[in-house]
Amino acid sequence: MNNRRIPWYYLNPRDGTEMVLIPGGWFFMGNNEEDDPDAYGSEAPRHLHFVRPFYMAITCVTVAQFRRFVKETGHDAGDDWRKDPDDHPVRYVNWHDAMAYCTWAGFRLPTEAEWELAARGYKALKYPWGEDWENGRRVCWSGQKGPGGATAPVFDHPEGASPFGTFQQSGNLWEWCGDLYDRDVYKRYAKGDFSAPGSDGGRVLRGASWNHNFTKCFRGGYRFDIIPQGRNFVFNGLRSARTVTL
Repeated sequence: MNNRRIPWYYLNPRDGTEMVLIPGGWFFMGNNEEDDPDAYGSEAPRHLHFVRPFYMAITCVTVAQFRRFVKETGHDAGDDWRKDPDDHPVRYVNWHDAMAYCTWAGFRLPTEAEWELAARGYKALKYPWGEDWENGRRVCWSGQKGPGGATAPVFDHPEGASPFGTFQQSGNLWEWCGDLYDRDVYKRYAKGDFSAPGSDGGRVLRGASWNHNFTKCFRGGYRFDIIPQGRNFVFNGLRSARTVTL
């Protein structure tokens, strides 16, 4: 029997990413209309879902971290990502840029289920901090933008942290997940089939961004997708995950 204790905190020596352990196990994923009147059909049904323990980055990847990646690898990510200060989350990155960064850093993108557990906890909170939107005071959104009129630094709004201590899983930037988007995949999950989606659609994004005013998007259960090549979107970023080896 393996009695090795898994550290609750991990600091990646390659890029300085700070990560928190998400213990995994069974949790409530998705929404039904009776649970959340703002829910869409793509979020249903609410069901018990299982994931193994994993590490989740406490914040999104910053401009400074992404600059180091580009310098060391020569990866061509265009130039728009350079527009923001070093301590802001990097944006204008497509899914392929995000995957390349994670590979370089020794990480991966989170699955959609992992992202949702980290954002909502085991009881499927409506928002990372609780059930009340609170007029958006806890997030960076179109009603409360960052200091430059767009994103905020990655450690801003600690009052909006998730139950596990991850920052800004609501607002600031949409975050890429590793999964292909399948509108009806939660129906399959509810039957106990947790295999990865196989749709030919876009890639999953979660969390909403600084330039959105449609408040339903900021809920932890809201699902969105775009094409993986989409780099010219001003609101896409990434948060890393790491597999735990038991």
